[in-house]
Amino acid sequence: MRTSVVLGVFALLLALIAGAWLAFGDQISFYVKLFQVMRTGERFYKQYPHQERDVAFHLDMAPRLDVYWPGEGEGYPVLIFVHGGSWKDYDKKLFAPVAQKLLPEGMVVVIPDYTLYPDATYEQMARETAAAIAWTLENAARYGGDPDRIIVAGHSAGAHLSGLAVLDPRYLEELGHSSDEICGWIGMSGVYDIQAEYDYWVDKGSTPEVMLEVMGGQQNFGQASPLSYVRAGLPPLLVIHGDEDETVPVAISTAFHAALQAAGAPSRLIVYPGAGHSDYLFAGLSEERAPIVDDIVQFVQSCGR
Repeated sequence: MRTSVVLGVFALLLALIAGAWLAFGDQISFYVKLFQVMRTGERFYKQYPHQERDVAFHLDMAPRLDVYWPGEGEGYPVLIFVHGGSWKDYDKKLFAPVAQKLLPEGMVVVIPDYTLYPDATYEQMARETAAAIAWTLENAARYGGDPDRIIVAGHSAGAHLSGLAVLDPRYLEELGHSSDEICGWIGMSGVYDIQAEYDYWVDKGSTPEVMLEVMGGQQNFGQASPLSYVRAGLPPLLVIHGDEDETVPVAISTAFHAALQAAGAPSRLIVYPGAGHSDYLFAGLSEERAPIVDDIVQFVQSCGR
């Protein structure tokens, strides 16, 4: 009798676990990968000797950036990585594994913060991102970087903000720079069309209030979208997305890439089969070798060559 009770309880627990996995499996997997990245990054952040933390990149702006560089040498390409997080989450320290993965490939890595919602709207965030780019253009050589080979990259909200900073001329022009000085741009799972992203969530039965507030209302969706600034004369662009992304649909990246090509901009699209919104990025940061690392390294190494 006792054995049957124990087996019944065990079967119930298995059923509950299976049900929870079916309902929340993607979220559980996301947080497991996030924990792995945090643990890896914490060790690297404490131990890596060639880094400068919390650098002020603009006198009138509160956010800071971190710089990582190889121990010796010069003329390295420079990757600026702008993190995502729905415009409201995360910080530069969490993404130290980006530097850990890319430094051995021969590059300088810059990871800036930006003011998060609710303390800023997209315009302030984009201005801060542009200021981090301007600082890097002016200071890369101090860390062994080549100021003519600076690549800007971003994931999710970071792809949106870095896309605005590079594509909308006003942001860099305010700082005495232009996209002509950028060697390339990489966007991963980015929100390039705010209206399309908003409609996607409305169709799913949800109103994305944070998006509305970050953009300052639906009337600003057009000017807040990198898609609005597609034009010829841009630096090379690499657009990356997963075809099972349930946060930002892959259709947004495919439409953005098509618009870039139609305008004569040098764009390449990579779609990862079976990949979601963030899993391919966190896999790249926690696993020995992943496609995202190879694709970033190939793009960076070819930039300016």
